[in-house]
Amino acid sequence: MTTETVRIYDTSLRDGLRNSGITIELDDKVRFIQQLERLGVSDIEVGFGGPSQIETMTRLAEAVTEPVLYGLARVNRLDLDRVLDTLIRARHPGANIFSPTSKEFLSYADKTPAQALAASVKAVSHAKSRVEHVVFSAQDAPRAERAFLNELLGAVIEAGATAISVADTTSLALPGEFGKLCGELRDAAPGGRGVIFSVHCHNGLGLAVANCAAAIEHGARQVECTLNGIGEGGSNTNMQAIAQLLQRRADAFPGLSCALDMDAFEPTEQLLAEIARPTDDASSDVVALLRRRVGGED
Repeated sequence: MTTETVRIYDTSLRDGLRNSGITIELDDKVRFIQQLERLGVSDIEVGFGGPSQIETMTRLAEAVTEPVLYGLARVNRLDLDRVLDTLIRARHPGANIFSPTSKEFLSYADKTPAQALAASVKAVSHAKSRVEHVVFSAQDAPRAERAFLNELLGAVIEAGATAISVADTTSLALPGEFGKLCGELRDAAPGGRGVIFSVHCHNGLGLAVANCAAAIEHGARQVECTLNGIGEGGSNTNMQAIAQLLQRRADAFPGLSCALDMDAFEPTEQLLAEIARPTDDASSDVVALLRRRVGGED
């Protein structure tokens, strides 16, 4: 049987640190991304397209050779160009461009659906002119109007997106709903069968791994996750759980593998425990969470 790879897209150094109460020094981030490469992670998000992260993205871009490296950017050209100009130093540079898709998030951004579509297409086209790997992330996709979502995804695929990320931003989707959504989008969005479908799930209801599993059953082949599920409130998908799921329940996912070195998880976890520190304003709950999830306490 031919084995198909479920790509592991690590965002520990971006979403894993955002509002999490955890900080990692830049030299230690370099050590960590090199360990992620040894682990076998295929895709790594190294920062956001704001001016404060240029130095970080520059250092990390030059630290590894095998993974595809991404910076996250809004459809804003300034953000996107910071990512593109910085990560061009990487052996395999990429950009992850996100746009709101639900009525609520479009309202927050003060955009109409038509404006969001036009801006997304323009951003994806610009990124594709400079790098091979372009992810388009549909923010709050489960609550988006389906016809608009189909049209938007079809348009960014035509513009050059190589992967579509379906994001459960508000952590409200149930596994049956989320898996069905991913499968239907792959079928309904023009060109959907020709790109990688990725999933970015949060764990507010404790369903991140279950939602990702349901999405994989419906054709998703990339999971965006963090080591130990670190993130704001510990709310990202746990990378180890996804890897173990595909290994231990291979009967439920025939022909699929995440291609990670399972023996490398322990030293990766140990390194994270060594380098992660609580921020000055971290709450006692965050400190306890850090000790439990990063430090390995039961």
